[in-house]
Amino acid sequence: MAKEGQALALNDTQIDQFLSYLEGTRYPERDKAIFALTIRAGMRIGSIAQLDLTDVLDTSTKLKEVIVLKRSIVKGGKKTVAAYISHPQLRSALEAYLAVRKGKSCKSLFVTQQRTPFSPNSLSQLMLKHYNAAGLEGASSHSGRRIFCSSLLKKGVDIVAVSKVMGHSSIVTTQRYVHHDERELSNVVSML
Repeated sequence: MAKEGQALALNDTQIDQFLSYLEGTRYPERDKAIFALTIRAGMRIGSIAQLDLTDVLDTSTKLKEVIVLKRSIVKGGKKTVAAYISHPQLRSALEAYLAVRKGKSCKSLFVTQQRTPFSPNSLSQLMLKHYNAAGLEGASSHSGRRIFCSSLLKKGVDIVAVSKVMGHSSIVTTQRYVHHDERELSNVVSML
């Protein structure tokens, strides 16, 4: 269950449910690539909406390993943040999307059905619509970031490193992203 005011952090079953739902959307490759950027790179939907092709592709049109998020597209606009796109599922989702991407003349990475760039709000609304249609009430465009952060910490990654990858200036902010489900909490108590 999500904390008051926080997006639902999906468990593995819910992630599979959502990916299955996305398979049936009108633009499955695009929608799965957007979701993958949130869950596998921890990116905010507002930054994803403002990505250009040149942010993810090098001069030989190969996927980069790191996306440098310009201050102009990062929350707060005060610093440049790196997003690492090395996860195999993320790379696969991006490659599948790029193979079918329409609006090749548009420099934006993600485009609407009219082949125009998404605004941060319109992309956020699209993802919310998908979560609701998939039956995942309480999930939002920020759910992927919560999953990403919690997953790294549960795998034993140092919180300072996670904070840096998330683009947070304080580990206190990072701590608010951590999600523990009922089963995990029960397992912790049973260790006594």
